[in-house]
Amino acid sequence: MTHPSPPSQEFAGWLAGLRSWAAKYPEGDGLWRTAAAQGLLSLAVPESAGGGGAGYEAACLALEALAEETGLSGPPFAMAAQMWACQEPLLEFGTKAQHDRYLTPLIAGTAVGAFAATEYDSGSDLLSLRTRADRDDEGHWRLNGAKTFITNGPTADVFLVLARTAEGSALSGLTAFLVPRKAPGLHVGTVIDKTGLAGADLGSVHIDDCVLDDSDVLGGPGGGFAVLMHAMRHERAFILAPALGLMARALRRAVEHARSRSQFGHPLASYDTIRRRLVRMHLALTSARELLHATARRADTGTLDHGRSSLTKLHVSTEFNRFCEELPDVYGGYALLPETGATDLLADAVASRYYSGTSDMQMKIIAEGLGL
Repeated sequence: MTHPSPPSQEFAGWLAGLRSWAAKYPEGDGLWRTAAAQGLLSLAVPESAGGGGAGYEAACLALEALAEETGLSGPPFAMAAQMWACQEPLLEFGTKAQHDRYLTPLIAGTAVGAFAATEYDSGSDLLSLRTRADRDDEGHWRLNGAKTFITNGPTADVFLVLARTAEGSALSGLTAFLVPRKAPGLHVGTVIDKTGLAGADLGSVHIDDCVLDDSDVLGGPGGGFAVLMHAMRHERAFILAPALGLMARALRRAVEHARSRSQFGHPLASYDTIRRRLVRMHLALTSARELLHATARRADTGTLDHGRSSLTKLHVSTEFNRFCEELPDVYGGYALLPETGATDLLADAVASRYYSGTSDMQMKIIAEGLGL
């Protein structure tokens, strides 16, 4: 599947409008619905499926701009999680009925989606996944288990749940289910406390004999691994697009601080130690941005593979952390004040090394792609 490559003049105008209205939501109040109404959640969805048809690079640019203008890390991350781990699998594997029931309200912002794969005792180890779905005598699926660390979990209207339906290899023993929030037997837990990504709520679900039909299966019985891999390929590639906007905002403010703040009768910007820090921050942002945007263009031409996705996730998260290692020392003791945002951004950077697979997991995937 290919998409047009931005920026077109029409998209550039839309993006300018996005920046304008996003700046009016400093607390994020109403941000999700407003962003959806403007078409942000639908940018990467083709027009044939009811979306904007602008492509992956356009969607990444929009998420980046949203984070830069608002200064918020959580809401853009939560939107990205829905876009890449829920909407993408639905788009690729969903039936027309599933598109109508779930994809259409998700991109319109009238529903929220969550991908539920992680369990308490299994993360990347799919073979230890314990959530099960078994056929009953009437041909229904009975789903039982628990999931945790679910982005959007506390507010989701639909959960994409990965469950074991056969023993043996993950290639054929897993199935993906679309489970509405109101489904009997699905119990949504409270918000999980965390540091970083404020506004992106994590939650858990417990599933007790939840009865589902074949119409609730995404990708067919035994197709769960393909659904998971499709979601991860896009999530790993693009989940950090908002981080680019946060880095750009932080760099701009740090440069302003260095110009306006004086020490020993001279602006901070006149000292080589500060100038070098700011240059290294600029280098980290530029390097991360160039790779992510190039990866998005690959996706727009239908040539995105798992190795490239993992390389992008690893590189952007690494540069995000390098950026945040430099940032506090531009401010000195002022970095501890909330208005600088330095310590909050550092927490976001640390978190970026772990979601969508840890940095070590990305290295494993990349190494295997190299034949190692």
